[in-house]
Amino acid sequence: MAVQRKQKTEQFQQGNGVPITTTTTRRRSERIRMMMTSSSNDASSSSSSSFPTRTISLKQEQENKMGRISTEDTATKGASSNKNKRSKNASHDDNDNDNKEDDTATPAVKRNKKTKDSSNNKEKHKTSSRKNIASEKETVHFETDIKECLPRTREKELRLAHNIPNLQVIGIDEAGRGPLAGPVVAAAAIIPTDIPGVMDSKKLTKEEDREALFDQIISSPNARWSVAIGDAGRIDEINILQATLECMRNAANGVMNVPLTGQSDSIIGRREMEASSKYSGCYIVCGINDEHGMQIALNNFERVNQVTFAKYYALIDGNRCPKDMPCETESMVKGDSREYAIAAASILAKVTRDRLMREYDAMYPEYELKRHKGYPTSAHMACVKKFGASPIHRRTFAPLKHMSFDNEGRIIVNEGAD
Repeated sequence: MAVQRKQKTEQFQQGNGVPITTTTTRRRSERIRMMMTSSSNDASSSSSSSFPTRTISLKQEQENKMGRISTEDTATKGASSNKNKRSKNASHDDNDNDNKEDDTATPAVKRNKKTKDSSNNKEKHKTSSRKNIASEKETVHFETDIKECLPRTREKELRLAHNIPNLQVIGIDEAGRGPLAGPVVAAAAIIPTDIPGVMDSKKLTKEEDREALFDQIISSPNARWSVAIGDAGRIDEINILQATLECMRNAANGVMNVPLTGQSDSIIGRREMEASSKYSGCYIVCGINDEHGMQIALNNFERVNQVTFAKYYALIDGNRCPKDMPCETESMVKGDSREYAIAAASILAKVTRDRLMREYDAMYPEYELKRHKGYPTSAHMACVKKFGASPIHRRTFAPLKHMSFDNEGRIIVNEGAD
């Protein structure tokens, strides 16, 4: 028995693990080997057919999900970080942040960013267009103030109403009703030419602008003008209102009926060649130009009479008309800021009086008349209290009317003065 077992063991080892014994044993071994082989093949085929495929699909889905999540997280983090950078460095790094945001954002984020950028660009465009429109308006307004003049609204209406195309409309205005010293001046003007910049003299704040317009007005083609001066003595005699109305009437008469130089008229007074501090009392200064703007010699009385033959109508600034006017007249409240002819007259009156006050300043420098033009400023009142009243001060104006002066104008009694 032991010998048989030893032989079987040797045979088993020689058969590569398959015992070589009887036929039955061999067949059994072959069936076992076949069963093992088939089971291994089934296992390998089944394991290679379905499970690896499903494992791959789940893995792909998981990777896709993780990829989307990571991409969205990256875009969100990039957008938030870029927003923080943009808020911190908005004035420096706008372009860099936009480029970084474009690189990390998803298509939806990019579309939203493009929409936001386009809306921001539209708002910027609207803002810039508004600024451009505002600047254009300011430029137009500035050019209007400098280059345009007041309209002739009432003048045109009068020509249509009277059915007289060559109706001569006279503008009349005054200067110097309120000051404590110096004359009152009224001007009358017929200015056919539209001169840029002619407006209310009070709105022309620069003295050089008024002076330039004055020279243009009196040298314009076919211009007719007259300036009437009433001194402080006349004002104290008949009061400031009546002296102003009288000067207006004299100026209108001077335009319509130009007197000879040095001639004294009971209605107009006397005519002088220029307004000057060397003249006292009441007088007028007149001028008339030809079609080229050259002044006509007023001593040629016959030629002046031929030119003056026309129908006249006067427009007066304010709410009162003088009595005994030489032509039909109407008043116009704030006419110096509404009607061209009145505005031209206001410039003539204002410049004439300012020139006179500069001359008086040279005569009476202690009152500093050049600075305040005779108006009752605190500096002017201090000078009056210190030096008394000059010959050009209006003694009927407060506080001078409460004071008494000697022959030289010095205060001798001060009753009721501040």
